[in-house]
Amino acid sequence: MYKVAVIGLRMGANWALAAKELPNTELVMIYDKFYEENNLIIKDRITGPGITVAKQEEEIYKSDADIVVVASPDNFHREQSVKALEAGKHVICEKPLALNLDDCRAIIAAVKKSGKQFMTGQVCRYAPGFRTAKALVDAGRIGRLVYIESEYAHDYEYAKGFHEWRKDPALKRQGFLGGGCHALDLTRWIAGDPTEVFCYMNHIFMPDWPTPDTGVAVAKFPNDVIGRVFVSIGVKRPYTMRTVIYGTEGTIICDNRSNHIQISEKMLMGPTGAMAFNDIAVEIASHNVTSELKDFVTALENNKPCDTDVYQGTRTVAFADAAIRSAQSGKPEKIDYNY
Repeated sequence: MYKVAVIGLRMGANWALAAKELPNTELVMIYDKFYEENNLIIKDRITGPGITVAKQEEEIYKSDADIVVVASPDNFHREQSVKALEAGKHVICEKPLALNLDDCRAIIAAVKKSGKQFMTGQVCRYAPGFRTAKALVDAGRIGRLVYIESEYAHDYEYAKGFHEWRKDPALKRQGFLGGGCHALDLTRWIAGDPTEVFCYMNHIFMPDWPTPDTGVAVAKFPNDVIGRVFVSIGVKRPYTMRTVIYGTEGTIICDNRSNHIQISEKMLMGPTGAMAFNDIAVEIASHNVTSELKDFVTALENNKPCDTDVYQGTRTVAFADAAIRSAQSGKPEKIDYNY
């Protein structure tokens, strides 16, 4: 039985619920700096016998928890992850891993020194639609990969975070990393690590926010694959992560908010050359943290790194970093995998 403690109880609430639900985990402690004043925290569902509501963050590190989940705002990820590792805890850190590559390198160093397991919470890899799409690509159902595109389109007008931390001018959170890491990581997972990216950004939807709200990046992936990532935190539409994967033998369209994915395959082409999309039913579970925690515990039990380890989290930050640098420089930028 692995004892779990959670820091940050808006994103972390689902992790707490997962720790209560799984048969081989036990939720023992929760902490949120604004626990008393934040009425959006689902306190009735994440408290109970045997669960301590910590008054100070340090109680988490001094606890007997085996696993600490860091689900606080992005700017706390480095400090809290390093403290938990130094306290001898295994760590799960929500995406994005950190605000920049220097912070990622500090977390990597702490992981190495501690010898503990680490997971980056790249939850799109656990969405049933995306998992099915990845399995179809890996099985060769659409032939050789040629082009991939993904988008993170999410209106943040009413998602500023508690005390509006997402638009804090001192923090200067980059939406292309903070939310866009979902789409960036998804394309990396399917197509491999990109080598170069060119990006344009603008700042029209939300001019009172401190950084650009919309961007589009074109990247070079291994094996001559090319791709595009669109990120906007100001779009006026329902949230979507629509992703399209083109191969030499077919095409897949998927979205984490849809109960099906679509596939069109050359081998099913009609005698006139007509093609159609066929639906494959999938469960809607866009924030499937229960499966994430289950995988992490399995990795611990087998003493093997999890699939979304600290390096995977860092590579996604590196992709975003290069895109942001390109938007600023006006030229293609190489992606830094030196860590």
